Amino acid sequence: MSPDELLYLSLLVLSIPLGCVLRQVRGPTWRRAAVFALGAGQVILTCRWDTLHSLVSVLGTFTILKTAGPRTCHLLTFVWCFGYLAFFRTCHLFHLPYPAAVANAVQLVLTLKLSSVAFDIRDSHLAEQSRKDGNDNSPNNRAVADKPSAQEVLPVPSLTDLLCYSYCYIGVYTGPFYKYRTYHDFIHQEKPSSIPLLQPLLDRAKWAPLTGGVFLLASRYFPIAYAHTEDFYATSGVLYRLWYMVGMFLVFRMRMYSAWILAECSCITAGLGAYQESRKPKCGQGPTNGGTLEPGNKSPQETGYSFETIKNVDVYWVELGTTIRSGMKHWNMTVQYWMAEYIYRRVPYKNFRVATTMLLSAYWHGLHPGYYLSLMTIPLSLWVETEASTAFRARLGIRGQRMWDWVHCFLKMRAYDYMSVGFLLLSFEATIKYWHSICYVYYVLCAVILALSFCAKKSGLSCNVVSKND
Repeated sequence: MSPDELLYLSLLVLSIPLGCVLRQVRGPTWRRAAVFALGAGQVILTCRWDTLHSLVSVLGTFTILKTAGPRTCHLLTFVWCFGYLAFFRTCHLFHLPYPAAVANAVQLVLTLKLSSVAFDIRDSHLAEQSRKDGNDNSPNNRAVADKPSAQEVLPVPSLTDLLCYSYCYIGVYTGPFYKYRTYHDFIHQEKPSSIPLLQPLLDRAKWAPLTGGVFLLASRYFPIAYAHTEDFYATSGVLYRLWYMVGMFLVFRMRMYSAWILAECSCITAGLGAYQESRKPKCGQGPTNGGTLEPGNKSPQETGYSFETIKNVDVYWVELGTTIRSGMKHWNMTVQYWMAEYIYRRVPYKNFRVATTMLLSAYWHGLHPGYYLSLMTIPLSLWVETEASTAFRARLGIRGQRMWDWVHCFLKMRAYDYMSVGFLLLSFEATIKYWHSICYVYYVLCAVILALSFCAKKSGLSCNVVSKND
């Protein structure tokens, strides 16, 4: 493991027992001070002077929220936070030290947090105005009027509250993303130490030994650095490069699984995102039904609690989901929620929603061309997937559809393997060189599937329908 990976692992593991201690702290004031002190202390110790970048982002956002109205604060904050990312990643051009990898992780999570605060303030004010005007069903406000986060006007947080939310030690490096309201509910829990956490913790931690073990084993045989060498291309053929691509993505996703599982465990031990099941919490969003944080006639032990709000990955569905779309929805789920809630649904032209979201996602990850090459392949993938399903799968019987799904599951993972090359090799030259060495196999396959799908639709060719009794 690299020094950066060891540092990440140490911080993630340390945050789990810290949550158990934090649950014993009573009173919002002391809990808020504790999470801020732990988070800010970690950031200062690991990022040092790079901490100033995150601090400038918070102060700039606070200034916008205080001076701009609720109808424009979301746009100004979005431009400020994502614009600062460009400066953060090019500050070496201004003769400033290049930020460390840990500081980059902090800045990524912080950008989502700060932007979400402004969007939620705007949405809550629009919903409140709609209710006052008796125009809840207007096209501009229908999408936000029925959200729990918009039932009450979200006031502009004080500078202290915004700093504490931004530097809360839970997820400060790796996520998961959670809204300001989720953080507020966490700070104001009345009896956090009485919420049963053992079973949710075991349910999440059970994957960690498997993902961690596979990561340690596979990383020995599929080092990413080897794919950058000339020896790799000189001594390997196409089949080996295809196999090595599978191995590299295996290492990558096992590392991410392990980090996200540990991060979720730290949320659970602290009680962040704990809502009654009756409030039907959703990933990233929080509760979708109203209600109090504590039940009135049941003890916490008798009440079912859900941590769906902070769930960031579903290993089973990423691995065995039958479509590219379903796999994506269960990967980095809270960030997927952020992209869907604050970007995808707000793009006015539906045909451009996926491409716009993927472009912003690539920019959020970094300026490396590999991110853009990989993520901008997703719109093509979803298009091909839809066309093939319409042309062929819909015409099959039950047994035929099951066989189709298993084949599609296999091809879905190979698509992820191919697209992961850009994320791992980063540069344009290295990514294109690797794809060229395997004959751009995925793009060729997409072209073939599209051609067959269009021919099937045009000619009215029907597939053999297998009856339920076959």
